[in-house]
Amino acid sequence: MPPTTITVDYLIIGAGATGMAFADVLVKESSHTMAIVDRNHAPGGHWTMSYPFVRLHGPSSVYGVHSRAMPSDSLGANLASGHEILDYYDRVMRETLLGSGRVTYLPMHNVDDVEPGRPATVRAHSLVNGTSTQIVVRKRVVDASYMNITVPAMRHLSYAVEDGVAILPVNQLVNLGGWAERFTVIGAGKTGLDACLWLLHHGVDPDRITWITPRDAWMINRDQEAPLSRFGELTKLLACNSVDDVISALEQMDLIIRHDPNVRPSAFRCATVSSAELVQLRKIEHVVRLGRVRRIDSAGVRLDEGSVQSPPGTVYIDCSADGLTQKPPKPVFEDSAITLQALVPCLLAPSAAIAGKLECLDLDDDSRNSLAPPVLNPSTPRDLLSFFGTRMERLHRWSGSPALFEWLLGSRLGSALSDLQQMTDQDNRAAVSLLASHLEDLLERDGVSS
Repeated sequence: MPPTTITVDYLIIGAGATGMAFADVLVKESSHTMAIVDRNHAPGGHWTMSYPFVRLHGPSSVYGVHSRAMPSDSLGANLASGHEILDYYDRVMRETLLGSGRVTYLPMHNVDDVEPGRPATVRAHSLVNGTSTQIVVRKRVVDASYMNITVPAMRHLSYAVEDGVAILPVNQLVNLGGWAERFTVIGAGKTGLDACLWLLHHGVDPDRITWITPRDAWMINRDQEAPLSRFGELTKLLACNSVDDVISALEQMDLIIRHDPNVRPSAFRCATVSSAELVQLRKIEHVVRLGRVRRIDSAGVRLDEGSVQSPPGTVYIDCSADGLTQKPPKPVFEDSAITLQALVPCLLAPSAAIAGKLECLDLDDDSRNSLAPPVLNPSTPRDLLSFFGTRMERLHRWSGSPALFEWLLGSRLGSALSDLQQMTDQDNRAAVSLLASHLEDLLERDGVSS
């Protein structure tokens, strides 16, 4: 059966947070047509496979798309549930994107390699009925899958497990079907935090929980105001002479926190936590810091740096997926392609919306790329300086583009970048630039000495 052929201005590969944010801006800010191809059955990317009790780790008002608020936006720091997010993206797709009459949506489809050039030709194959659609792309192919956030349900275990060991992906934690003698949570990222908090919330005695944390991580204190609203306090960082000094100062300001006051974290992966949650997490005293899990058998757990015994009746909860991939940065705008990446650390959806706005402005690609250099996802404590410093640098950079900055001021996603209004003052812009440069200098100096 010959493939159906459609012709569009843009092809967007991926209907997750980045693809949806980009498409929304393109629909609202232009008259272009587009096709969105996604391998999942519904829009939302990794949210379609996340555990049932998942929530955002930040306010709803800084997530999603530019043109449509989430129901929980008005509730301040309320964290949207996974169910709300999926319903939100379904409505964005049906009412905003498909409702425009300019979007074709192909769920449950894979795409072949792109034939370069303009127009590009791409073939999408149904994962259900075997049919294919040939897509002729007049302008650009937008890769919204490059950063590819991974959750446990999307991967195989990275360690060996003996037959008969009770191990569950975190998605199945709500389906235990019976009482367990003991739980061992594997993973120290956002998912591991959520699993521990879920167990505690459901009355599991902290003494019955073991938490395997290969690397303690710094966490953003969710109770604190946006950093730039405390800019006078942040200027104290100018007196810091090393990366470690800055991290210590950020902790003293209560902007970052750690699980154990006696263990200095060796990672940072964008996770946030509230003071109330931290009180609960600190009730778990059985914390194993012996590196990554290599094998689980009837005797217990073997790790990089030792072993721990597990009593009979232990249920293991796997939360070990490394959600934020470390892909090498590449130009966002490049000939007939756009590769969506983080422009601000930890803020993929706002970054994609900004890329969409830049595509709609009357600029050449050199100018767009100058305004939108991508950043690596954070991994080490050093990246805390980029988390704060790069945000400041980008605010200064974008305040020099009136069309982009005015749009940011009016976008619901703009609040993710702290108090944008402060950047309308020339003195504030200069101070932000100075502090961002100081943090960058410290990172370069630390990189040379390490």
